[in-house]
Amino acid sequence: MQIKTLSQFEVYLKTRIPTREALFVGDLGLQRAKYFMRLLSNPQNKLKVIHIAGTSGKGSTAYLTSHLLQSQGFRVGLSISPHIFDIRERIQINNQLPSEKLILKYFNQILPIVKKMETCRYGAPTYFEIIVGLAYYIFAQEKMDYGVIETGLGGKLDGTNTVASKDKICLLTKIGLDHTEILGNTIAEITKEKVGIIGKQNIVISNWQSVTSNQIIIDRCKEKNANLYFIKPQKNYSLISSNKTATILDFNFAKDNFKNIKLGLLGQHQVENCSLALACLSVLASRDKFAIDESKMRSALQKISIPGRMEIRKIGKTNLIIDGAHNPQKMTAFIASLKIIFPKQNFDFILAFRKGKDFRNILTEILPIADHVFLTDFSLSNQENSSSSTDSKEIASYFKKEKFSNFSIIENNQKEILTTIKKCKKSIVLTGSLYLIGSVYGYMQK
Repeated sequence: MQIKTLSQFEVYLKTRIPTREALFVGDLGLQRAKYFMRLLSNPQNKLKVIHIAGTSGKGSTAYLTSHLLQSQGFRVGLSISPHIFDIRERIQINNQLPSEKLILKYFNQILPIVKKMETCRYGAPTYFEIIVGLAYYIFAQEKMDYGVIETGLGGKLDGTNTVASKDKICLLTKIGLDHTEILGNTIAEITKEKVGIIGKQNIVISNWQSVTSNQIIIDRCKEKNANLYFIKPQKNYSLISSNKTATILDFNFAKDNFKNIKLGLLGQHQVENCSLALACLSVLASRDKFAIDESKMRSALQKISIPGRMEIRKIGKTNLIIDGAHNPQKMTAFIASLKIIFPKQNFDFILAFRKGKDFRNILTEILPIADHVFLTDFSLSNQENSSSSTDSKEIASYFKKEKFSNFSIIENNQKEILTTIKKCKKSIVLTGSLYLIGSVYGYMQK
């Protein structure tokens, strides 16, 4: 069996999307991922891996870390999830989508192993496990200097958590309540899942967290004899200014003291993510014996853009602001940044939330600055699990209870979405889910 096109590759992966019930099967999934890696000769252990877990900011931190390392002349593999407009976003080489030819070449090499696993005691690998295994395999075959790997859910039982080498760097972004039906209902339970990526003698760099999370991180690092660095506001970084074109910050860590860094990503929350990535660069420079080229570092940060993270576009005469804030913690940060960049303004919103999300607490942040809300939907089968949105009628019922009447329900199709945007006489915000943004991106590209 040979896969000859990227479309065939995606169709094959769809057959590996598990049911919701089978998706999170505890330790069995991790055992299967580790067995898959063993059959591939453990490519993940042939890489210098930067492994990123947390609730908010994982994707941005992964992109930032990858761009910073590339700016210093290194070959970098980047694996993120979910993708927004192209599956190859999950397996980037030097921050570029790999060619279709390269993806198919390596996938066909590992396909016999995927097929072989269908009869093993663990079962065939899932969509996510195949993509992660392929990413590790490609990065090793293509001799990447570093592999920057974003976890999917959690950490301890995540399909990315197969790296056994002691030189792994673990980055922990902000930890909060999300995916509670899978990871636990408390910050403590969720943190214990996230710190599961920390292995023996790893280096751990974490954002400053809650008292509960900090203690769990400290305890895990002691248990694993891992070196821990916390990145703290005011001590290690500070926001200088935030506007429609750039975010400016100061950064101080170890021997590095960088003033007035201009970051191409908008929003004050990106200062935290950028500082974590800069601390990682600093630690690697010390450990791997290279000097940071400050000019190239600054240039990379100024030029960076990430799909679906505080993007401002013009559609007709309307400002369209796009951000994939999909939990209360992310939405709090996003709204705070909106208020700084667009002071004393209200907005129209186009919203859809993935089924199971805590949309009520997310809307608590949105409604005080919302003039009108357009509720829409999405249903996707091209990601690691079939994803659909919360029924708009359920959200409408919540609005009525909250005495908020300025809302409409619209279809998620090109004509209706673009007409809604163009009719808006002020700035309009598209948010609530990266899956929503992914479904709308195609319309905007056209």
